[in-house]
Amino acid sequence: LGLTFLIVAAARPQWGEKLQVYHGRGIDIVVVLDASRSMLAEDVAPNRLERAKTELASLLDNLGTNRVGVVAFAGDAKVMCPLTPDVEAAKLFLDIISPDNMPKPGTNIEKAVDTAVSLFDPTDESSKAIVLVTDGESLDGDPAAAIRTAAQNHVRLFAVGVGTTEGSTIPKGSDTTTTSYLKDDKGKVVVSRLAERLLIVMARATDGRYFRSESINLDELVSALDRIQKKAIAGGEYVEYEEHFQMFLLIGFLLVLLGTLLSDRR
Repeated sequence: LGLTFLIVAAARPQWGEKLQVYHGRGIDIVVVLDASRSMLAEDVAPNRLERAKTELASLLDNLGTNRVGVVAFAGDAKVMCPLTPDVEAAKLFLDIISPDNMPKPGTNIEKAVDTAVSLFDPTDESSKAIVLVTDGESLDGDPAAAIRTAAQNHVRLFAVGVGTTEGSTIPKGSDTTTTSYLKDDKGKVVVSRLAERLLIVMARATDGRYFRSESINLDELVSALDRIQKKAIAGGEYVEYEEHFQMFLLIGFLLVLLGTLLSDRR
């Protein structure tokens, strides 16, 4: 019986809720994910967008001490999740990002960076970073303006290029089992290629780094983000359950002790 109580104590039974306010030190990170049609290209398996989502989910698992936000973009950009210390909540928004959910087709990196920068505290001059995940194609806007916006707001940009330089055709719909592919105005099938030169320039100009998705080492990206000067982060609320293992431990210990004192003789 004493052993049973000790096992229950080791399982750490919890009940009774209490509201806690998150306090810690970290930085503000906005994940900006390209949801344009070219991200459905299959030059990386299963396609660029799904590969990006998988890698971002792993990245967010390692950013628990920071505030994170999520922005999706195509021809326009929209905030999927504002800055929050609740990383699990931010991960939920990655699943619903799709070209079909973007109101305007195209690829506008300038708009994406502008939207991400708007989430930061303008008075903060050090603890801000953007993780831009894209194939680098820029069909709309001015990437040079995006660089200026990030630099003027003291935001470091870390770019992750998804795709290959050889490129791939682009399925017309989100159902990639289709054999129909996008064509240009002349009727030729469009081939989308990783445009990493632009991403390298953007990262270097804002004191960030460029990573290629195929060979990305998440530890290196996490370490690069971790070197940014941290600030006090508070305000996030979460529910914590009260621990009640103590009484099971005490009863189990007393029963085991009592068992050692009992005689085995008849």
